[in-house]
Amino acid sequence: MKLGEFVGNESLRDLLSRSLLPPAAIFAGPSGVGKLSLAVALAAFTNCRRAESHDLCGTCGSCIKAASGNHPDIMVYPPEKNVIKIDSMRELSREAQFRPFEGKKRIFIVDQAECLTEEAANSILKTLEEPPDSSRVVLVTAFPLRLLETIRSRCQVFHFAPLRREEIASYLRSIGQTDDLELRSALADGSIGTALSLDLKRVVQDRDRMLALLADWCATRSFEAVYTRCEQGPMKGDLRSRERVRQYLELLHVIAEDIYFLVVGTPERVVNVDRKNELRKLTQNIALDSLQRLLYDIAHAIRDIDRYVNPLMTFETLWLKAAAGR
Repeated sequence: MKLGEFVGNESLRDLLSRSLLPPAAIFAGPSGVGKLSLAVALAAFTNCRRAESHDLCGTCGSCIKAASGNHPDIMVYPPEKNVIKIDSMRELSREAQFRPFEGKKRIFIVDQAECLTEEAANSILKTLEEPPDSSRVVLVTAFPLRLLETIRSRCQVFHFAPLRREEIASYLRSIGQTDDLELRSALADGSIGTALSLDLKRVVQDRDRMLALLADWCATRSFEAVYTRCEQGPMKGDLRSRERVRQYLELLHVIAEDIYFLVVGTPERVVNVDRKNELRKLTQNIALDSLQRLLYDIAHAIRDIDRYVNPLMTFETLWLKAAAGR
């Protein structure tokens, strides 16, 4: 990827392409917004032999090697089974002491740096604090607060923002993916990665189940009505799966937020753009304070799922609270 092709966070891209990478950096921001792609592009730009106008040429030997992942001065360390172990970081610290083989700088990129074990993180502290002038280290993470404070204090942090829907739609259009463009861009939650990987058919099916469930509750305020729907079809089995319950809860939270946006008069913020009519009907059956409590309870249920509370119990408790007006 050329720097000029990078989508979103253009001001950050321009800043880094003008001043180049600092000795130790953290690229922090949501998943799928291009943090790793930009880190690799900047590493290629740093070592490009014919860089012009704040962009890499893309055609020299150095750029071709960077694009294929075979540049000897650009090393990427991804997690293995969601863990980055000390051996990898010892290698990074050792390699950082050598001069570049053929480029201007050696660039070391740690992807999903929140996966560093404590021992692995501690092993690179000295390298981050006193890196050789010929080396640069970039830690890429969606969860910067999971990094040790001693790591964060040694790095310059660059914050990546979620992409706007228009930016995602423009990118999807540029690669020829135009089916359900508006909905896919809205459901992507600011992430091109999510937009590309989204199983839209499944998400819409799950979303409509939650929309129907919420409509039943709004009409009856009855746990029995919700329970009856939960005992039907695939939901009966899905609610015993932690992953599926989390997916349902996240979709339910988005639906409740959409209703809030319609109630307060900001329809342009609605995510489920293909269901605005159904959402408008629900605004007539739920008061703002009830909606606020529901959003709070959904968020609490998601936390319970992450804390390994029984998924079926978590989902049912949400609606028992709602029916009780809590």
